[in-house]
Amino acid sequence: MKAAIVRRVSTVKEVQENSLQNQKDYFQDYCLARGWDVCEIYTESESGTKFNRKEMNRLIADAKARKFDIILAKELSRLARNQRLALEIREVIEKHHIHLVTLDGAIDTTTGNTHMFGLFAWIYEQEAQRTSERIKMALETKARKGQFKGSNPPYGYTVREGKLFVRDDELPGIVQRIFRRYLEGKGFDAIARELFEEGVPSPSMVAGKKNQSIYWNGSSVRQILENPHYTGDMVQGRETTISVTNKARRGKSETEFIVVKNTHEAIISHEVFDTVQQLIASNRRRSPDNPDVSSRPHQNVHLFTGVIFCEDCGRGFHYQKNCKGYICGRSHKHGDKACTKHRVREKALIAIIQQDLQKLAKLFDDQACYNEVKAKLVKARSRLEKELNSAVNKIENVKKLKSKALSKYLEDAITKSDYDDYIANQDAELTKLLQEKERIEASMSATVDSRKLDEVKAVVASALAFEEINREVINRFIEKIVVSKDSTVKLYYRFAGTSKILELLG
Repeated sequence: MKAAIVRRVSTVKEVQENSLQNQKDYFQDYCLARGWDVCEIYTESESGTKFNRKEMNRLIADAKARKFDIILAKELSRLARNQRLALEIREVIEKHHIHLVTLDGAIDTTTGNTHMFGLFAWIYEQEAQRTSERIKMALETKARKGQFKGSNPPYGYTVREGKLFVRDDELPGIVQRIFRRYLEGKGFDAIARELFEEGVPSPSMVAGKKNQSIYWNGSSVRQILENPHYTGDMVQGRETTISVTNKARRGKSETEFIVVKNTHEAIISHEVFDTVQQLIASNRRRSPDNPDVSSRPHQNVHLFTGVIFCEDCGRGFHYQKNCKGYICGRSHKHGDKACTKHRVREKALIAIIQQDLQKLAKLFDDQACYNEVKAKLVKARSRLEKELNSAVNKIENVKKLKSKALSKYLEDAITKSDYDDYIANQDAELTKLLQEKERIEASMSATVDSRKLDEVKAVVASALAFEEINREVINRFIEKIVVSKDSTVKLYYRFAGTSKILELLG
């Protein structure tokens, strides 16, 4: 009999308690006592819950080639804690007349003991699943206490006793630089290339990974830009494995995230982080078949590229060097028949933004003006809230009247004709009320809660910190710019309600 030995350890602790050498010696003594030859040893040091494992794939291939007559394993779980893989192994050995013996006595095909194979495969998988769930629960408890549960801290941090601490080297500055460069218009790959060319240590190098690389990738830059830990908040449980046998990860909804505020020192402000997330989302939403925009972050050639759009056709504006301004992209490409050829000069756009920033800055410097605007905002918000409550109450009242009418009709208190006429009138009223509710909600979204004025102040302060209007100022302050056919410019600010404040300032 030619025997194949399977030995596996999955943890460092197990290596210490039950070494691979001990397993090998035991199996060799077992074969020697029976006069069998050991022809191959398959050694693993990864989880038995995985389906696609290098050594198990080799074992199955060799079994199909009849390189041995019998497989020896300490127990079935050493072969697989994955029921699918265990059943595949059974199918192969049965088809090619190969025996399997587990030394715990559960399986021994030499004596016909095979009927428990499927049961043991299922038991081992369920045991692995329960262990996985216990580990997940322990990690979740740790996360809810505000402790970092990852294997490697975010780039720029170090971890001590479950807490994140800002590193005392150049790495936190690199993180800030990545955010700043993205706000300036640099894309993921461009930032990665820049960092590599300057010899900045990559995340894998800092983590000390076995397969570490000196190269920065766009995906690494994106992971940093989307990591909320940089704001000082611990945000964990954002994804999970599908099951113990399927290691693919799926994202969770934001409502499932485990968030603990202010657990460590921030490297990036909430304002900068939120702006970057909006930019990433905006780039992701752009259509790949639109030549004016890119489906991924990119280097902007000109100051307002990718930010300014046509009100009529929705296309992005192209920069024209000869007029030092922007023109509707569709008109520029296909002529006046496609869209009107309206233009706007870059200098004029810069002046509008500077004027708005100066107005807002004056507001926050003049306490009397600030108090006046705040009072108007409170009054406007209060009025809208009252109107909204009134509309909601009227809507509920109409629904109740319709319900009562239905009851009367079912009780034969009114005719079908009267019921239909009444419902038609109430539906018409309900449509008006729903439209009114929508209008009020739209007005509320365009206003700013007086308590949020400090956030507007922070946005303005950060924008005014620059001596000129550059890409970073635009990305922090402006969501998009829309130009109509008469060249009227409308600015959409990143902070909801900024337009209303400017309107009050006159």
